[in-house]
Amino acid sequence: MSRPHDLDEDLSAIILGTVRSPGVVKLSGHDRDKSWDVKPAKGQTGASSAKQGDPIGEFTALFTLADDGDNGDGPGDFDMWEDFQRLLESIVDGPKPSALPIYHPDLARQHYTEVCVKKIGGMIHDGMGGATVEVKFIEYKPPKPKPAAKAQPKPYRETEGDIGTGKRASADDPNAAAKKELAGLLEQAKQP
Repeated sequence: MSRPHDLDEDLSAIILGTVRSPGVVKLSGHDRDKSWDVKPAKGQTGASSAKQGDPIGEFTALFTLADDGDNGDGPGDFDMWEDFQRLLESIVDGPKPSALPIYHPDLARQHYTEVCVKKIGGMIHDGMGGATVEVKFIEYKPPKPKPAAKAQPKPYRETEGDIGTGKRASADDPNAAAKKELAGLLEQAKQP
């Protein structure tokens, strides 16, 4: 595993689609929860639980922008933010929201691959030429279709059958043994 100081450049930005975010990003809330159905026991201590799947994840990205002036090295953080904000808005503007691929080492570790924008915060200036913008993302993870169920015949035992109908009893029949015993007694009663 790489150490954080070896990944400074990768940890300082997210890649959204094919665009690298401006400034420095700090992620929070990108934990992974599991959904559980917990049913308390009636009149007893303890409970039963069943895993219900993985809920959609949400996380926050705090972008810190610095006024790096006009140093001739290309556009500064604020100029790049204008284009980046248009990209963020394009995800949710229009008749149908879309999702974009996202990459950051910490998000990849938590299996975030595609996101939509949930909220774009306003720019908050720090009074020293910098600013922060908070963006909340929601994971795009459509449900996987359940595979088609295949019909399976119920198993049955060749030697056992339903006395009244002549149908064969299934192996799952809890009364199969009693029916067999009853059939034997009836046959015995018919004997002279």
